[in-house]
Amino acid sequence: MIEKKIQSSEGTVYYWTNELDVRNEFAIVFCHGLTANHTLFDKQVQYLSDKYKLITWDWPLHGKSRPYTNFSFTNVNEELLTILEQENINKIVLVGQSAGGYIAQSFIRDYEDKVTGFIGIGTTPFGKGYYRSSELFWIKHYSTIARLYPFSYYCKAGAKAITLTEEARKSMYNTLLHLGKQDMLTATWAVYDEFLKVEDEVQFNCPVLITYGEYDKTGYIKKYCNNWAEKRGYPLKVIRNASHNANYDNHEEFNELLDNFVQSIL
Repeated sequence: MIEKKIQSSEGTVYYWTNELDVRNEFAIVFCHGLTANHTLFDKQVQYLSDKYKLITWDWPLHGKSRPYTNFSFTNVNEELLTILEQENINKIVLVGQSAGGYIAQSFIRDYEDKVTGFIGIGTTPFGKGYYRSSELFWIKHYSTIARLYPFSYYCKAGAKAITLTEEARKSMYNTLLHLGKQDMLTATWAVYDEFLKVEDEVQFNCPVLITYGEYDKTGYIKKYCNNWAEKRGYPLKVIRNASHNANYDNHEEFNELLDNFVQSIL
């Protein structure tokens, strides 16, 4: 994967992509979760880089894409659109893990003509109709609560809580440690503040696949995903032997699901 970047008035955003032998205006775009970075999808890159055009990125306030001012879903959408234009990509499948699913849903809402498919990994839907007020309260105050913990403890406990395998846990721990406490707090506050502003559910005009890990104990992820799939009739797949970072924990199963999903669209 080749590291590249774009520049806007809000900051510099970094992304990584592969070069294929043939010109391809289609790509799979991966959106990592909150406080993670592009390395969350290393296993997908290893498996698919010879087959598809891939784009991983550190979306604003994460990884190398710091500092970043005036964070909003709208601004993040514009950054991704600029990346696609720079790479001459016209159609994408979006893969969003956890809060990366919010980034994906927001982009689909604004630029649905660019998106031919969406896969959610342990993510939840836009639209306050899915959530109780008590659940939204904890989302609103997450960064305030996280501030109370020593950061070394937060990194260890946080990585352990969302992974099942030692390799996935080590990767997430290093990502959190590199982010730092202040930037972790900044990112969580900014993203959840944006999420809480969204009133309406996204209407997808493309194929959708909802997934989560068999042992995902993050919040009410399983309940939200099951309700989402049941309400809208979207297919749902539970990834075996995996937690919240299911695409890393059981990358073999997820990679096969992703490949089959993309092939059904192309």
